[in-house]
Amino acid sequence: MAQVVHLEELTLNALPALRVLHYDGWLLCQSEGFTRRANSVQSLYPGVLPLEEKIAVCEQVYSEAGMPTVFKLVEGASSPALDRALDARGYQRSGDTFVQTASLAHVPPASGDSWAVFDGFLTPAWLEDFARLRPLDDHERSVFTRMQMQLALRTCYVRLLVEGDSIGVALGVLERGWLGIYDVIIAPRWRGKGYGRQMLLRLMAWAAAQGARQAYLQVMASNLPALALYASLGFTRAHTYCYRQPPPLR
Repeated sequence: MAQVVHLEELTLNALPALRVLHYDGWLLCQSEGFTRRANSVQSLYPGVLPLEEKIAVCEQVYSEAGMPTVFKLVEGASSPALDRALDARGYQRSGDTFVQTASLAHVPPASGDSWAVFDGFLTPAWLEDFARLRPLDDHERSVFTRMQMQLALRTCYVRLLVEGDSIGVALGVLERGWLGIYDVIIAPRWRGKGYGRQMLLRLMAWAAAQGARQAYLQVMASNLPALALYASLGFTRAHTYCYRQPPPLR
């Protein structure tokens, strides 16, 4: 459980929500609807208040903000009783995700016809590429930028170039000997050609040179191409999480 909570704390620091309410061991995160991780209840720590009371307070907080109440349930950390209580309330399960880790002790060299640009801060060029490749609308772009401005950790914004064209981006976040890998995107017409692997190997080598010893990432359980890529780089599953949210209104 300690390792699970440690990794989840790393992810919270690497993607800081715009607003966080600490409530009896839970973190109620809100970021104007951009990403479920940053707009959900993080139930990592035990509390002392009655469970039904805590759920009701969360529903009130998110309702007053005009948002659905979404709970992130982490294997090995979140209480099974919470999962049962949400099930009884009709909350639906979605977004099954694997948290995976890999050693950075022996990162093989990247090969191929691409080259990478590394920046230690959010540049207009990286943001433009990210907004294009994801893609982001103006509101999402604004929220993402404000979230990045809150980051208190060393970061690496990577752009992958082929023949002068920017075809991919990734974000690396360093904390306590770990590299967190986020926002890995390759332009659709360049996928399946090994460019994602080239970009990640370059990012992992950069992190190892900075003293990082391990890497982690989060990948949807349904994303089979990404799972195959990450397995080829030595990533294995550490734990899983999912989301529980109310059924849509009829």
